[in-house]
Amino acid sequence: MKPRIVAIPALLLLVACGQQATPGGTASPSPSASASTSPSASASPSGSAQRYEVWATVLESTSHGPQLCSMVRTSLPPQCGGPDVVGWKWSAVEHESQQGTTWGTYDLVGTWDGSRFTLTEPARLSPSGPREVPEDDFQAPDFTSPCRAAAGDRAAVDPSKAGTEHYESALRSAEEDKEFAGGWIDTEGGGTVLVMRFTRDLAGHEREIRKTWGGALCLTTAARSGAELRTVRERVVKAVPNLLGASIDVVGNAVSIRTYVATEELRRDMDRRFGAGVVRVHGWLRPAG
Repeated sequence: MKPRIVAIPALLLLVACGQQATPGGTASPSPSASASTSPSASASPSGSAQRYEVWATVLESTSHGPQLCSMVRTSLPPQCGGPDVVGWKWSAVEHESQQGTTWGTYDLVGTWDGSRFTLTEPARLSPSGPREVPEDDFQAPDFTSPCRAAAGDRAAVDPSKAGTEHYESALRSAEEDKEFAGGWIDTEGGGTVLVMRFTRDLAGHEREIRKTWGGALCLTTAARSGAELRTVRERVVKAVPNLLGASIDVVGNAVSIRTYVATEELRRDMDRRFGAGVVRVHGWLRPAG
């Protein structure tokens, strides 16, 4: 069983909702995409010939031409909106069509000008259907207890208070503390370890936690509280155009955002506004080799 996060969840700001349609017409989960196509800080540098790759759905309906989508509503026919795809020809690819809507899911390579994706190579449809490919440069956090590799987890002190209801109660109580920075359960090593982060006074917080939780415990410090990170996320949502998602990274004690392209310009702007490393920028379109 993998470690699982159970407090301050990674709340995504979803600009569009739904699931991604496969070439066979079924649906599978996929990250969200913005329907906005106005230029933003996630555009390629001016004059750049940088090409990008993405595995995504292209859909055309009676209301718009071919558009690039990372989220597709699971209706039939499916629905989605996103940036226009320049140079698209349905005659060149396998696709599905129903009721005036045409769609398919492909490997795409092209350039990005901040509002449109222009193909530079023919679209490729995997013969075996959808396959797992990196959706962006985001790497999932490692929820292994940080104490395992350090001094070791604090051992259980009262096995009678080591059940699910006990760690859930401890987490609920901690969420009310202004110094709380997040927590999760690590079960990777065969036991249950409650990992909790605070901005200060770990000894004092441990005394409070032990009133409820008697199992293995790992306490670590964090530079920013959960409340501070939520405030940063709210400010980022208002400041960054064409935002695909914004979530709190409990392990990294940071805010992670997804845009079409993760430019150094945008990263520098986030560092200037919020401090170095507080906001981590990830791009949906990946630089092509």
